[in-house]
Amino acid sequence: MSAPTLSGQQEQDVQSAEGSAYGSEFFDQLRGIFGMFRDADLQRVFQEAQPIQCSELVGRDGEWRTVAFFNEDRALGSWCRESLEDVKADLSLYIFKGVCRGDQGTVKVGTEYPTAAGIEAYRQRRIPLELVDVTVNDPVEAVMDPRTMAYTFVLPYLFLTDRNPRKIYSLSAPDRYSAYAQDVASRWECKTVSSKDVTYRFLICRTATIPREPAARDRNWKPFFGSTAFFILSDGYEAKTSVNLSFGDEVLPLKKPTEAEPASVPPKSPPLKEKE
Repeated sequence: MSAPTLSGQQEQDVQSAEGSAYGSEFFDQLRGIFGMFRDADLQRVFQEAQPIQCSELVGRDGEWRTVAFFNEDRALGSWCRESLEDVKADLSLYIFKGVCRGDQGTVKVGTEYPTAAGIEAYRQRRIPLELVDVTVNDPVEAVMDPRTMAYTFVLPYLFLTDRNPRKIYSLSAPDRYSAYAQDVASRWECKTVSSKDVTYRFLICRTATIPREPAARDRNWKPFFGSTAFFILSDGYEAKTSVNLSFGDEVLPLKKPTEAEPASVPPKSPPLKEKE
């Protein structure tokens, strides 16, 4: 899977996420993470990563942005943000919302991505920045998988962008008239990146293109090389002290989560964000 295409964005679009967000040491830490991961076995890195607490995931405004990307087929790309301006120039957004009942509570994640055509038109200065189309996807449920200890969700929002020499899918629509691919979805598993040198909140998310229908996965489906990618997301804030949440005198027990699955009746085309 390829990374969502990038575009510019006005400074006020991330004003609410600033304050202490993306502080002076943020990009030093990001470059350190990128350097460590660039030539590493990312499957092993993901397996050794730690679970993130629900309160950290939905903390502040719950808005996370892509700050680095790796495909297992490195020919398909790897990059990281170099500055605050790079972060502001990204219209892709992951919005985690919900009430945490325990450290591993189920939450919702909404997603937004710019269209490739809108981005290209903006880059060619044919349209102003505020007219770049952004698709807004319905939120899906994110649950803690007890096997991997990762927050897991499935996005049935892929678009076929290339057929030669193999099918390439993207979370960014080619244009405002594009329809979702009906045979595949994107499975996400997210854990926290932590070390003694990292104070900001980073998620390492392993993503895979999978058949939309579970029965198809059980029969003869095999992942192809390049179908797995790793995103590094951040909300730009430093991590808070861990706390256990309770309600009244009763600490709510954790429920065994169900496996995240795509919507049973997937939409045909994404809605567009209203232009301001």
